[in-house]
Amino acid sequence: MHSIYRLFFLSIILFTSVSLVYSQETRKEENRTLKKARKFLANEDFLAAQTSYLKLLALNSKDPIYNFEGGLSYYFTDFEQSKSVPLFEAALENSIQDTIPELYYYLARAYHINGDFEKSKEAFTHFKPFIKTNSKSGQELNKQSDYYIKISDNGNKYLSNKNENTIIKNLGAGINSSFGEYAPVIKKNDNVLLFTSRRKNGNSKKVDTDLLPYEDIYVAKLVNDSWQLITDKGELEKYIPKDLNTKKHDAGVIYSSDGNTLYTYKNDLIWKSILENGKWSNLVELDKNINSSQYNIPSVNLSKDGTTIYFVSTRKDGFGGKDIYKSLKSEDGKWNEAENLGDKINTKFDEDSPFISDNGKTIYFASKGHDGIGGYDLYKSELTSVGWSKAENMGIPINSSLDDIYLIVDEEEKNGFFASARDGGIGGMDIYSLCFNCPTKITNVINGLIVDNIETPLDGSISIKSLVSNSIIKTIPSTAGKFTLSTESIGKHEITVESKNFEKQTIAFELPNKSSETDLKIKLNQFQLGENKFQVITINSNSLHIEKSDTIKLEKLLVENTTTTNSNYTTTTNSDVNTTKNITSNSLVSYQEFYTYNSTSIST
Repeated sequence: MHSIYRLFFLSIILFTSVSLVYSQETRKEENRTLKKARKFLANEDFLAAQTSYLKLLALNSKDPIYNFEGGLSYYFTDFEQSKSVPLFEAALENSIQDTIPELYYYLARAYHINGDFEKSKEAFTHFKPFIKTNSKSGQELNKQSDYYIKISDNGNKYLSNKNENTIIKNLGAGINSSFGEYAPVIKKNDNVLLFTSRRKNGNSKKVDTDLLPYEDIYVAKLVNDSWQLITDKGELEKYIPKDLNTKKHDAGVIYSSDGNTLYTYKNDLIWKSILENGKWSNLVELDKNINSSQYNIPSVNLSKDGTTIYFVSTRKDGFGGKDIYKSLKSEDGKWNEAENLGDKINTKFDEDSPFISDNGKTIYFASKGHDGIGGYDLYKSELTSVGWSKAENMGIPINSSLDDIYLIVDEEEKNGFFASARDGGIGGMDIYSLCFNCPTKITNVINGLIVDNIETPLDGSISIKSLVSNSIIKTIPSTAGKFTLSTESIGKHEITVESKNFEKQTIAFELPNKSSETDLKIKLNQFQLGENKFQVITINSNSLHIEKSDTIKLEKLLVENTTTTNSNYTTTTNSDVNTTKNITSNSLVSYQEFYTYNSTSIST
């Protein structure tokens, strides 16, 4: 818990104890429950405190003290903090006006955590007049309130520009627990994920000074679209050194691009292990230019070629807090003196978890500075001819009002993983998957052209029908042969083409389960063969899977030296084709059913 919150909390307990009166005399049992609840709260046993306050609220749901202090029991946790909002609101509604000015502060913070940025700003505006700025603590509180009003404005800005095509998914209970999980590391081509966790069943049974278990490294594998922990020791040793976890903090950092070097963090130092002959070597410390007890290095990243290392350090030449530095590898394999990445990346606040793209042109990182919306936000910067560009906040939904950190992305910079303390997770901090441009709304667009056998554009109409719902989606005209069809449906469909002097023709195809845009060329051709007249349709498509049409079924037709050509196939045949209906004089026949997309022969 931050010290300012702890001091605040203690003052609140004292204040509410003397400033508010109950509407009726509480019973002895109620007093004992309240005493227990406050003890749990003071000892930061928030889960136990929540249970006690819920009992009190069951007795008196409108009591402002029970609601306020019950709200604190949720607010100070790192899980389900948004549940404090209705309790704070009830406390405010049922309290004597201005008796708990601090309530506005906590309500404002709870609104912000819940993503209600406008309400947060309003509550801070109500709170500020109560701050006594003649003291140092009051000045600090006033400064902090202004900061939260500013980031609430940022939140509103990013919320109005929310990227609806970005998909965020919690990796689920196979990875995440009620404790913190973070620092995801991907081993390419193996569907293997390393991550760090402070869960109870780790290697060490002891706890750190923050009363949480020490960090350990875990390994999971993607099996049938589900992440599953690897527990078999033999299988684990394929991905991490034997006995990697100790009784103190151990965290995964990154694999080299070839997957043969693993970098880890322990004892405030960065270590590496090399995969040799199927076995991981003993851990070796990195150079002193990277490792130093005064640097406090929690994260490291390497360029694809392994010649540049990016790391986090607290140094005298920094901008304040933790900064991101880089070092180049010399010809003798050692790391040169570190260089600060500059003020486009680093601020007077903390920066962390750098990740450089495979092409070396984009750096992703977390920062508490720049134009954030709360805690660590994720940013990116592009490498230009004059250095790194101004850091760009990656916006909502990638960022939340709580900590978002440790972003890693794939080679195409389309998919990735990151850690977030956002509300709605399984524990305090969870690992999430991320797709940058994966629209939840699918749109399939077909740009079409209808022509005759001498490439003359044909006017007409086109209808698209979903075979899934068995309904016509829309009918549109073709003007000068051109048409554009747009639909949000997927799966099996039919397009029916109608044009003057041609028989109605239907084409069956399948639309993909993702947004797409394709070009489709339809050629209609009529020809005479003996006493019979036929119509042939030729389909050119750059991506659609063409299946068949509802053609007239033929019983038998001798096709002599007929050649059909498009960008996807050329078919020449001199054979009998079996069909199911007699040909009568002057009948129109569609041959489309005999052809499939990207085929080189006629189906029978």
